[in-house]
Amino acid sequence: LPWRTALGNVEFGLEATGVPRRQRAAKAREFLDLVGLTGFEDRHPHELSGGMRQRVAIARSLAYDPDVLLMDEPFAALDAQTRESLQDELRRIWQSTGKTVVFITHGIEEAVYLGQRVAVITSRPGRIKEVVPVSFKDRATAATGEDLRSSPEFARYRHEIWTLLHDEVARAQQLEKE
Repeated sequence: LPWRTALGNVEFGLEATGVPRRQRAAKAREFLDLVGLTGFEDRHPHELSGGMRQRVAIARSLAYDPDVLLMDEPFAALDAQTRESLQDELRRIWQSTGKTVVFITHGIEEAVYLGQRVAVITSRPGRIKEVVPVSFKDRATAATGEDLRSSPEFARYRHEIWTLLHDEVARAQQLEKE
C-alpha cells in the first residue's frame, strides 16, 4: 500500500484480525527486524528498493501467522544479486520460523536452492509429473562460506529436474506438430 509506511504495511493484516494497536506495532517491528529492515519502519514503498519491498511483503505475510506461506514467483522481477540475497534471507527466515513455504518458480536453480521437495508440473494439463526430494548433506553451507550452488550435489539435482522439464517441453512441442 503506497500510502503506508513499511511498519503500516506490516500492520495491515493485523488490523483486519483485530490485534490492538500497541501489539500490532510491536509485532510489526519484530517481523521487520526478522527480514532485516530495522531502521526502515517509517519509509514508504517508493523510498525502498525492490528487494526491500519484497522483504516488507514477507514480513507482512509472516506477521499474519499463516500455517502455510504461499509465494508465487516473488523474486522474478529482481536483479540476480538481489534475488540470490533474498533467497538466502528466505532460507534463514524459514529456518528460524519453521513455517511451511510453497514457493512457485520457473527457475530450476531457485527451486533446488530453496526446496526440500521440487514438484515438476506438466504443461497441459497442469499436473504433478514428479516430486524430486532435495536433500543436501548440510543445508547450512552458506553460513560456512561455501557456495551450495557450486556443489556437485546441487548440479545433480539441477540436472535431474532439467531432464524432467526437457522431456516435458519436447513432448509438448511434438503434440503441437501433430
